[in-house]
Amino acid sequence: MAQGSAKIRIVHAEPLGHGARLLRIERVDGAALGFAGGQYVIINTGVTLPGGKLAKRAYSLLSSDAEQRSVEIAIKRIGAGPGSNVLNDIAVGAELEWSGPWGKLRLPDGFSGRALVVATDTGITAALGVARGAAAAGAAQLDLVWLVESDDTFVSERFVRERLPERARLTVLGGFLPVGHPERPARACALVGDRVRELAAGPYDAALCAGDGAVIYPLRDRLAALGAPEGSVLLESFFNNPLKKSA
Repeated sequence: MAQGSAKIRIVHAEPLGHGARLLRIERVDGAALGFAGGQYVIINTGVTLPGGKLAKRAYSLLSSDAEQRSVEIAIKRIGAGPGSNVLNDIAVGAELEWSGPWGKLRLPDGFSGRALVVATDTGITAALGVARGAAAAGAAQLDLVWLVESDDTFVSERFVRERLPERARLTVLGGFLPVGHPERPARACALVGDRVRELAAGPYDAALCAGDGAVIYPLRDRLAALGAPEGSVLLESFFNNPLKKSA
């Protein structure tokens, strides 16, 4: 997949519930984006942060990768965060710079096995990208599990279901414990473990997890204990990445 910097243009925008926005973007030069389902891009918002750094933010591409000329991203407004506020207020027609696509949270080309995709919170955007990707089309089974406190401040369950392929099975586990709750990782492992036993007759051939790093790293160990092949569980931390904290 092509990687590098490019100028992009906002070609469409619409609200998503309370405090979120859906943007459709394309390259100014009209070139193909060159992404695979599950990947993300880094957008330079043009805002200079205290200390002189530019506010650059990563966003998952939630569109089907069958269309490479334009793509949708979902932006959640995060308090006074400069990046999310700029993109929630930016005008259609505005131009920015991005780099990418990046990320290894994707099914391999030619995949034909049974896949599990688990998302917490805003990680649902990456999960959507995976499920809508060309690689997922050949999966014998595709199950998506979403753990979320509430969907009224970001994408809704209806939004997700409208964009999922018919063959994908979605389970929404709402009312999940809030971010930072000490019992959140253990609760996630229990919920997903129970759901996996209901959905599958045996271990999945691939498992992909996106969202809260405090949850998905313990979840990787839980899925391995349930029989996931070694190295088959891929992770994408949207926040609370323990590897960055320890670096």
